[in-house]
Amino acid sequence: MEWQQAVERADRIAAHDDHPADTWDGRAVRGVVAVTLAGLASRQGCAVEDIEMGSVLWHLDQGPAVVYEFGTALGLAAEEAQPAEAGAEWAWLIRRWPAEPPLANSDGMPRGIGRGSQLPAVDVCTLWATAAARKALIAERPPGLVPHTLVRVVGGEHEGRSGQVVGPAWLMDDTRRTVEPGPPPGYEVVLTVPGQDTGPRWAVLPTVEGEIWMEAPGPHGDPVIVRASDLIPEEQ
Repeated sequence: MEWQQAVERADRIAAHDDHPADTWDGRAVRGVVAVTLAGLASRQGCAVEDIEMGSVLWHLDQGPAVVYEFGTALGLAAEEAQPAEAGAEWAWLIRRWPAEPPLANSDGMPRGIGRGSQLPAVDVCTLWATAAARKALIAERPPGLVPHTLVRVVGGEHEGRSGQVVGPAWLMDDTRRTVEPGPPPGYEVVLTVPGQDTGPRWAVLPTVEGEIWMEAPGPHGDPVIVRASDLIPEEQ
């Protein structure tokens, strides 16, 4: 098993989502990605570096069950799991956590994702690992419209409306279990609601130290998927 190679590539992928490696969040995200990479390398019979980023995203997008499937296929729960580091990391990823005190709930590390949850890191952080993989794919295949771009819809059911890009909407190939090649066929857009302020929205994020205010993407409204050919940037 190319475990060390999987860990090194997982570090690069997880770095796209800004979770420091010395936090519970960072360790969980990196571990989930590393197990996925090792499992895909074994299943596909290739080197970790040869696994398509689209394949990583497709599998993580299926949820925690796929990560558990890879852990089982790799035999990571066995006492004689090799390398030992992989077995130890898997044991950490699937352990249940005490609800409190806080340091016991995070193995003594800073924790923000699911703080207080007793669920294993695989259950809590696969969604975050998916987000990191999506950002890694964006870095690999830069889309034409970047997040926060103000756009106008010029075709389809939302023609004539304006909004703000949240991110690319990739097309999944369920047969090949990967993302379709090429640029994204569409984008997730938050449309402006007539009569509402189109300026930035702000959300309150609770932290260990208290509360901080963060800008939420897009003007008010529910996000919709719009074909790339139906969007043009708004003139500034």
